[in-house]
Amino acid sequence: MSSAQANKLRICWGIKRGRKLVCKEPVTDEKVIEEVKRLIEELKRRIERHKDRLENATFIDELIGLLKQWLKERKNDKGKKAKDAGKIVRKMIKLLKRLRKKWVETYWKQFFELMDLLEEGAADIIVIGGNGNGKSLVARLRNGDVAVAVERVATSNGVIINLALKDLKGEDVKVSNTFSDREAMEDCQHGFHLTDGSTDYGYPAMVTTQPWQVVLWSLCYPGKVRMRIGSISINEGDVSIMWRLIAKDHRARSKAKIAEEVEKLDLKRLKAFLASAVFGDGDVNVSKKYIRLIMGLSKFELWLDILMRLINELGFIIKLREYKVEAEIWSSKAIGLAKDWLGMPEIRELIKLGASLPDSKKLRGIIELASKEVKKLGGSSINIPGTNISMTVRIKRNYKVELRAWRRDEGKALRLIKELKRTGYELTIYVDGNGRAISITHNKVKSDKRLKEPVCELLYRWLNEVRDEKRRVKIVATIQSLECFNNT
Repeated sequence: MSSAQANKLRICWGIKRGRKLVCKEPVTDEKVIEEVKRLIEELKRRIERHKDRLENATFIDELIGLLKQWLKERKNDKGKKAKDAGKIVRKMIKLLKRLRKKWVETYWKQFFELMDLLEEGAADIIVIGGNGNGKSLVARLRNGDVAVAVERVATSNGVIINLALKDLKGEDVKVSNTFSDREAMEDCQHGFHLTDGSTDYGYPAMVTTQPWQVVLWSLCYPGKVRMRIGSISINEGDVSIMWRLIAKDHRARSKAKIAEEVEKLDLKRLKAFLASAVFGDGDVNVSKKYIRLIMGLSKFELWLDILMRLINELGFIIKLREYKVEAEIWSSKAIGLAKDWLGMPEIRELIKLGASLPDSKKLRGIIELASKEVKKLGGSSINIPGTNISMTVRIKRNYKVELRAWRRDEGKALRLIKELKRTGYELTIYVDGNGRAISITHNKVKSDKRLKEPVCELLYRWLNEVRDEKRRVKIVATIQSLECFNNT
């Protein structure tokens, strides 16, 4: 965009009149004007990047093809959830075909006209938010049945571009109750509602670009589900279709009330709830072996009691970021949780069904993570002679060992220290994160026969089991450093 064209832009602050957003007064703040210009440039860049896919409706055709292929592959599946999933997918295909027809006939033409009007300086750019107060800033444009929103997100400085499509009718799909366990269905609903869920006219609702989420969410709300394609997202890497869902046979409940109920669930139901929460706002990493739940800081208070249970009972770690909270579980505990999910018939069926649908990397990750071998409890620890305490054996970089125990609770840490000191062990104690680390150093282990013998036995067992040559060299060097060969 040339400087002359940029100066012609008609930029105004927006105000609601009824349900319509209209211009109130021109924007005079130069910082806001410059930011709007940058957003418009980003809109043009992304449209140019995806022009062929948009103009030819390729992004719609590809999804129709993937869903049809899924139906073909699952046509002999007799499972109740699979049959209803097929009903949902067929409805999705019908709505996609309706979208394609109107996209080619109306929406793309009107959008292209809007871009021409923008270039000529004849389009009003209505601004909401921003204004130097740390809020997201949105630039809105409209032409006919197409409204464009270009948003700079305050929490990430990322840019989201949505094309809202007017008069694209939705349809209802009747979903059977495929849950044999009502509690499992409620846990599934609670997980979705406390993450990606919302309320629309008093009904539970959800907005998603993921086809597998459309199917799983609908299965969790049996009855009449309203499905509609509301907008198109122009992402950096691709173009995606935004689905809007409303469970018309269910009444929405307050998230605060649901959170109170979840906090009181038994451990098995808490894990079931956590599965659908991860479906909504989670991340699964197979190579690094972790499961992560992500939420905005605004949800932290709502989730606080639930998060404390995840920490104390499941071993989650909480990380507070600038704009979000991350609850993570790693390694064997993450593998164990994935295995627990696949051990619950209702949750397993949802995961496997969802994993077969397009763009379901997260659910395939859960299945793959659950296939990993869980390190046996105690495989890297020894029982401290004369006590009921286990401590982890760690090999440090200098080929020396450390016995280590960690306690979050101060009272538990003090009781452990008292017990070890009573039995005559010399300890090093330090603060580590939100807890206390209790350590017995290499030299203390080496000089105390009670500790040296079981540690050497563990090192020899590792040596017999290890396949990695670098790890083998490290263990041998540690055995020599501890003088296990002179274990007298």
